[in-house]
Amino acid sequence: MVYEDAASDTVVHDAGRRLVGIFDRPLLIDGREVLVRASVGASLYPNHGSQAEDLLSAADAALFQAKALGRSQLAIFTPELLATATRKFTIEQGLRRAVEQNEFELVFQPEISLDSMEMVLVESLLRWRLPDGRQAPPAEFLPITEESGLIIEVGNWVLRKAIETASQWHHGEWPEARVAINVSPRQLLDPDFVDRVQDLLREFDLPPRCIELELTESVLQTGPMTLDALRRLRAHDIAIALDDFGTGYSSLASLENLPLTRIKLDRSLIASIDSNTRSAAITTALIGLCKGLGLEITAEGIERPEQFAALAQHRSMHLQGYLISKPIAADLVVQVKRVIPHILHDLLLSIPAPRAEAKGEDFARLRSMA
Repeated sequence: MVYEDAASDTVVHDAGRRLVGIFDRPLLIDGREVLVRASVGASLYPNHGSQAEDLLSAADAALFQAKALGRSQLAIFTPELLATATRKFTIEQGLRRAVEQNEFELVFQPEISLDSMEMVLVESLLRWRLPDGRQAPPAEFLPITEESGLIIEVGNWVLRKAIETASQWHHGEWPEARVAINVSPRQLLDPDFVDRVQDLLREFDLPPRCIELELTESVLQTGPMTLDALRRLRAHDIAIALDDFGTGYSSLASLENLPLTRIKLDRSLIASIDSNTRSAAITTALIGLCKGLGLEITAEGIERPEQFAALAQHRSMHLQGYLISKPIAADLVVQVKRVIPHILHDLLLSIPAPRAEAKGEDFARLRSMA
């Protein structure tokens, strides 16, 4: 659209907002209301270009920003937006190449059981090895994977690779292997997803108990289709974990409505568990609640001995974090599994006695675990 003879930037902004607002009203088509949303990016002549092609490019960059703001938004071009759009485009093209040229790899981060003092699960985490040898951090490319729609293709690669690796362990040195696999809401809504999981388990001769599908809280926004997919997965004895619980959209209702097997407490809650009485009280309450509901519970983001000490009294807990182990390559997992009990032994013995003795019998029990 071209807005001629605009007296000021404000006039263009107001016109854009009105345009977005028009689409807020449903359309009546064949007796049915249809809602169509619009995002708008705007550029100004001559501030943002003197040629039509330049102005369209600038408006397109602004449109990226409008969509990033949550859709049904207006954004006006700034030079920074063009740089951002260019970077996103470059990363998106690189991601398409990465799928074709097998530049992705998985690393695995252990989750340990305080009760058994063993590594009982590893979470598969995606990494992107760039042609120049640099490893791109997930925060740099995963959001663009979602925006571009590549998440289905990349997610299917992760699913296949994780199940293949779990099968190698299961039929090799780790028969009781369990691997957690992150799944996006868009993957879960794919009508073929549940069948794809089943096909891969059969292809690699892997029992369903050897995998756990890990979902973020955004899954709570996706409605009945998601619930149906989760129930079908549970019917096949596939475990389901809800990640980042305690922030965002999480609610106690989700524990009742979703067929979950595990809750993973968000690292923001665990970060201050040893210094904030509210965080400690909330965590203790959630542990008790999950225990009562028969759910496994994992605290992630364990990076300091003080966090470990604050959680060590809860024997039913699973823990994950750099203090125990960083994400590691697949060929190191079995080796790390062997040393995990020694790491936990040393951590338990390092808990300061005066502080822990305030809990009386709890401290003696912790020492007996070591």
